Amino acid sequence: MLQRVCFRGVCALLLSTASGCFSPWGKDPRAPGALSTFDAIAAFVEESGGAMVLEGDGNCRVLVSPGLQGRILTLKVGAVESTGLVNATALVRGETDPQFNNFGGVDRFWLGPEAGPFGLYFEPGADFNRSVWKVPEAFDRGPFTVISHETGKIVMTRSMQVTNYSGTHFDLSVEREVGVLLSKHLQADLGITLPQGIHYAGAYSVNVLTNTGAAAWRPQTGLVGVWILGQFNPSDRTVVIAPFRAGSEQKLGPRFNDDYFGKVSVATPDRLRVLGNVVLFRADARAEGKFGIHQERTTRLAGSIDFAQRLLTVVRFDVPRLPERYGNSTWVKNQPEPYQGDALQSYNSGVPGDPGKLAEVPFYQIESTSPVRPLAPGESLRHRHETHHFQGDLAKLSSIARRLLGVDLLAVEQMMIGAER
Repeated sequence: MLQRVCFRGVCALLLSTASGCFSPWGKDPRAPGALSTFDAIAAFVEESGGAMVLEGDGNCRVLVSPGLQGRILTLKVGAVESTGLVNATALVRGETDPQFNNFGGVDRFWLGPEAGPFGLYFEPGADFNRSVWKVPEAFDRGPFTVISHETGKIVMTRSMQVTNYSGTHFDLSVEREVGVLLSKHLQADLGITLPQGIHYAGAYSVNVLTNTGAAAWRPQTGLVGVWILGQFNPSDRTVVIAPFRAGSEQKLGPRFNDDYFGKVSVATPDRLRVLGNVVLFRADARAEGKFGIHQERTTRLAGSIDFAQRLLTVVRFDVPRLPERYGNSTWVKNQPEPYQGDALQSYNSGVPGDPGKLAEVPFYQIESTSPVRPLAPGESLRHRHETHHFQGDLAKLSSIARRLLGVDLLAVEQMMIGAER
């Protein structure tokens, strides 16, 4: 039975029972074109895990699902009906995948680090390979509980228990506020004004992680932090853009780290390039790869440009002013520096061993992480992650990209797309 609950500025579509069929919606969501509009996606998600729609500027909207681990699933902006991955096949199956229920979403809550001696995604003693990698059930299944809702925002909570590769157990709670961002705040938030004719949609999450256990967390046995992952729709004409701070490697360290699953710049140098003080990375879901930028190099901003849809995405996230520990997620058991991880990461999906072939579930990710801290019982850490979409005239988008990401989009297109224009 479906129930519609409306608040001021928020429309909630909730499913009171999970029947496993889609008769109220009346379509197979996996059929070509079935989820071609925001409204169709919202109606489908209504049946899969409950949906809440936040209204933005004009016709721009934000789709949130507390039932699907509290994620922000997608946004509508201008001519683009859905900016985020919405994996209909996984949603039809439900929470049945023993490794990862990849439902999608532009803002998904996870905990980190992923691998290393204190990683959370491998059982103690296991080899680090895809066949045994597993997302902890604590945040891969089940809902977040809505504790409040008002104009433009929702607050949810959930208790969790996880164990790291070294066998350390963590009891914690997460409070997650998600909400809509409006163009009238762009000057204060990003230092820009919206060009005339450009469509805008934005969303944010504020994630508070609290140690609810009886003992303090210790660096010697592992620490955990917030990891926010945004899954976006790829194309052969999409490029991730990640600026980094200029300076010598002796002072600031490497400009970027691309050695998560093998070094991208060596294996496929045409897919990851540097333009000035910016990393450019193909986001076409045709070759698995990943890179990251650590705390002292990141500018707190990253993004992507989809030249086909004239869609510029900018992600902004919290980074402490003073150096802190960041969990190292590289797939190495004995890491010399387990707390020298990256603040920003970007992943492109693909078919391992078959570059050029489109991934079965195509997506790319822009991710941010919080520091990991030795929290005493009752202590918390907080991490904010924002997603900004701009859609419209490419020349006007380029002015935004120059201001926020430090690049001209024509130069990006020439370097990364080239003859494919």
